[in-house]
Amino acid sequence: MKSRNDNYNQQDSGVSDVLDLSYQDLSYHLKSCFLYLAHFPEDYRIPTKTLFQMWVAEGIVSNEDVGEEYLIELIERCMVQIGTTIYIGKTSIGYDGRVKTCQMHDLMRDLCLSKAKEENFLEIIDGVQQVDTSSSSTVTLTRGTVDKVRRRAIYLDHFPPIESTSTISGEARARVISTNNNKNEDADDIYVKLNPENGTPLRSLLILSYPSTEIPEREVVHLMLGKLELKKVTLLRVLSLERLALGEKLPKAIGNLVHFKFLSFKYSTLLRFPSSIRNLGCIQTLDLRLLPPPSHDEQMTCLVMNEVIGRMRWLRHLYLPYHLNVGKSKVQWVKLSNLETLKHFDAKQWDIKDLTHLTSQLKKLEVQNVKSFKELEVILKPFHPISSNLRSLFVNEVDTKMEETDLKQLSVCQHLLKLCLCGEISSLPEPNLFPPNLLRLTLQSSKLQQDPTPILERLPNLTILSLWHDSYIGEEMVFSPNGFHRLKVLSLASQSLKRLKVDIGAMPNLNELEFAHCSSLEMVPEGVRYITTLQKFSILYMSKDFIRRLQVIDGKEGEDFYKVQHVPSIILIDMIMYGEASAPKEKGNSGFEFHPSDIEDGQLMLNGGWYKSSGSCLIATL
Repeated sequence: MKSRNDNYNQQDSGVSDVLDLSYQDLSYHLKSCFLYLAHFPEDYRIPTKTLFQMWVAEGIVSNEDVGEEYLIELIERCMVQIGTTIYIGKTSIGYDGRVKTCQMHDLMRDLCLSKAKEENFLEIIDGVQQVDTSSSSTVTLTRGTVDKVRRRAIYLDHFPPIESTSTISGEARARVISTNNNKNEDADDIYVKLNPENGTPLRSLLILSYPSTEIPEREVVHLMLGKLELKKVTLLRVLSLERLALGEKLPKAIGNLVHFKFLSFKYSTLLRFPSSIRNLGCIQTLDLRLLPPPSHDEQMTCLVMNEVIGRMRWLRHLYLPYHLNVGKSKVQWVKLSNLETLKHFDAKQWDIKDLTHLTSQLKKLEVQNVKSFKELEVILKPFHPISSNLRSLFVNEVDTKMEETDLKQLSVCQHLLKLCLCGEISSLPEPNLFPPNLLRLTLQSSKLQQDPTPILERLPNLTILSLWHDSYIGEEMVFSPNGFHRLKVLSLASQSLKRLKVDIGAMPNLNELEFAHCSSLEMVPEGVRYITTLQKFSILYMSKDFIRRLQVIDGKEGEDFYKVQHVPSIILIDMIMYGEASAPKEKGNSGFEFHPSDIEDGQLMLNGGWYKSSGSCLIATL
């Protein structure tokens, strides 16, 4: 089977020469950034935030702002593309105008792979091309043996299933299931070498499983890791084990890799918390958004949490597990003086007052399981280091109703750009009592009885608005003329909404409009036809009658087609199931329950199962 590199070499010489010139014209630092993208599989939407953190960890860039500048330059040179997505509430450009995901054109990726191989920048193990096995029963599923390679990426989706592991003559190997369909025919066992032949110079290791309907169980990843000789990769700085079935525990030796600066277990399943990582004193990014294995419903337990992260003085980005039991363990947050991102701080596990010890470096905060919004008063004070510098605030699962007087405290957050509130709200404060520079607002389960648009449309800088899952329980919403003057993205998900009125002149700069799970909505608003800036209109999981009104069937236009015929891209999806993952949790008659923080990297995670748009889907370019 031919590799992608072979395909690249066979491209028209003119095109190849032009692409090669584009690469040669890059500066040294831009070349490193470009080659680093070869880590990721074809058509993979690369989260830029994670990418920048990896670049910083390896010393390719000095900080994430510089990384963003380099990525923008690669995009302007047409060597990297802005990522595409059709998922609920997911946009390729962030609320602050920054690129959230990126990807590569096939030809440009072929160039990237070719140069990465040529310069020994990266080794990819993907199981696509196997060496001749006629003289040996041991194969290495790689695209070539690279001596002293510093970076390695393993694509598990291309691996044959692993049946068992063993150590023979000091060499760790995995026995893979034979692909021979004739059981009566004798065949040699096939093994995969798990350890790099020369692991000492390895700086990064990414084990990737492309996002799918559920976490793949057929790859026994914990067996693979258990046989890896971590003592051979003591200089490792980046380790990514995302969306993998890691089993019950990780090797304790992982705590000996003291040069780690980036470690991610995002969306992987693991039963026992790897407490040995407390020795990673140099780490900058630690992503512990682990999930318990499907057969275990209990919370993940770590009774030594203080010992785990209390020593990480250089930690900048901390993502805690979704469900974690820490017992009486207390974290000395005051030691984390460089922390910029803190996600999934559980108010049931720790006291909100602990956050007062964090410094002005903190820019992104997500707090969950809050008994009352009043608990946040300790950090929502004028001139407090946190409220004065916070850029993004998520408040999830507030038990008691949030009052207007509570939300007025947010006005002290002068630099807050992104706000998400999940929980019942009695009424919204006046526009002048919102954070003055707010760009993105998400409301979920607010159960507002009055139409929120008369207040929200007067927020001067609002760019993205998401009203999800019973944020408004009325039947009619009205978007008035000249309202939402700077709004670019509007996402609505409401089971109760029946009528939507859009006056002429409303939302004059809207680029993307999305209706999801609005099962009672009768028709597309007439005013949509007058929004000339609209580039993308998504209809997700709506009634068949609603979708039929927008379709052209046998040359006959639906009743609402004339309202949207000026929109370049229309997406119609009327099914949510993909694969055989467990059905999402339902809440009464209010539809599917999900949370904005569950949407990551172009993928929606519902109650531990991955769901991807599928079924009857029409993407029309008019």
